[in-house]
Amino acid sequence: MTVSVVVADANVLFSRTLRDYFLYAADQGVIEIRWSQQILDEMSRNLRERLGLSHEATDRLETLMNDYIEYALTVVAPEDLATVEQVDMDAKDRHVLAAALSADADILLTDNTRHFPRRWMAAHGIELIDSARLLARLVEQHPDQMRTAHETTVRHSPKPETGVLATLETIVGPEVTTALRHVLADEPTDEP
Repeated sequence: MTVSVVVADANVLFSRTLRDYFLYAADQGVIEIRWSQQILDEMSRNLRERLGLSHEATDRLETLMNDYIEYALTVVAPEDLATVEQVDMDAKDRHVLAAALSADADILLTDNTRHFPRRWMAAHGIELIDSARLLARLVEQHPDQMRTAHETTVRHSPKPETGVLATLETIVGPEVTTALRHVLADEPTDEP
């Protein structure tokens, strides 16, 4: 099985529910998730501004994320930053594309796909995908691992399972959540 290297944008990491599903999917070995310090900075700044988290809380979150997925923090190479300076795209998102280049990513995961140059990325071997499409793909291709990722998400959430699924449905839509519910209802397989 080939595992995709996935650079997650701050808008995906902002949501605790999405963040947990993708981190626990990475822990299950179905993706390799990556981010840069600048992506974490953007996530933390938005958590402080929009949800009122303290600097201490966002610093702790970043540390927990980096400790949990030890390989995830990607150092962005200066030459990759220089490369994306020439790309016709929203300047504030260039650092995310540079992180994808530095991580040798197969996938750039963002819920802001319109801000990224799809053709340029395809020419460089990077698939642009949103959280709903990637989550649906993972549920379909790796049902047992995603069942475990779901169980871990629920176990660590302050919400009950129904609340986690309701939040997920609000973010990724009913089709993905229904597919996940089907996987949860099925018995685990002995998939290698």
